[in-house]
Amino acid sequence: MPEPLRALITGGPGSGCTTTAAWIAQHLGLAHFDSDRYFHKPTDPPYQEQYSPEERRELITRDLGLDLKTHAATSSAWILSGSVASWGLTGLAPTHGILLDIGPAARITRLAQRERQRFGTRLDPGGDLHAEHHDFMKWAEAYELRSDRGRNLTTDHAFLISSCPHLLHLREDLPFPTACERVREFLESAG
Repeated sequence: MPEPLRALITGGPGSGCTTTAAWIAQHLGLAHFDSDRYFHKPTDPPYQEQYSPEERRELITRDLGLDLKTHAATSSAWILSGSVASWGLTGLAPTHGILLDIGPAARITRLAQRERQRFGTRLDPGGDLHAEHHDFMKWAEAYELRSDRGRNLTTDHAFLISSCPHLLHLREDLPFPTACERVREFLESAG
């Protein structure tokens, strides 16, 4: 019996991980989980409170159908989007890893557009999210340059190499339908 598909789609903020993963999951009939849901508690304004690392691991372990004691993969199939490389999920065992590496210019442009669509004038000077947005964008811009622990290209790439038997590294900014097709073809053809 073949192993269930467990794919991790990662990349920098604005690279399209969540949108691509949602599309892939829908077209392959799989459950989709996004790491952001396990990182920040739901608040308004958003992003005010983080889950503790223990809470994060417990929530994602339960939802992905991992063994509650060992965090090891079970028979569940899923698509996970975002960065979990530094979360201590040693038993995650994705069967496939996809790194969306579209470059900082395209990524930051997309991210700024996404944040403006989500929060509108709340990002403007005087808005309740202005300072946080500025700090977030500054942090996001350094994704390719940072090498510390946490979300960055070096850590995400190393995690995929060490965790995934099958790896796709997309190094270009492709139109959304083209990127999704490449990922779908990779998942259907690799192992």
